[in-house]
Amino acid sequence: MEPGSDDFLPPPECPVFEPSWAEFRDPLGYIAKIRPIAEKSGICKIRPPADWQPPFAVEVDNFRFTPRIQRLNELEFQLLRRLRQENHLSPGGQVYSQP
Repeated sequence: MEPGSDDFLPPPECPVFEPSWAEFRDPLGYIAKIRPIAEKSGICKIRPPADWQPPFAVEVDNFRFTPRIQRLNELEFQLLRRLRQENHLSPGGQVYSQP
């Protein structure tokens, strides 16, 4: 693409790997094997065998989930208060830009 051109050039497609069952028996070993190829593009896609199911990795008996309440309105209030204290926000709510 030439400088100043408005034409968009999409990035190249990433490499796609489709291992066989024999190759995918050890997923981390397979990833180590394809790593030199994948590193050249910075990203890759691995399509596991069609009927592969990832193992269930959560120990149901020991798993505990603690929900947390996010009070987003309080976070917004704190941000607005801090902006007013730093003189970036007028009392009417307009943001001042610094020169």
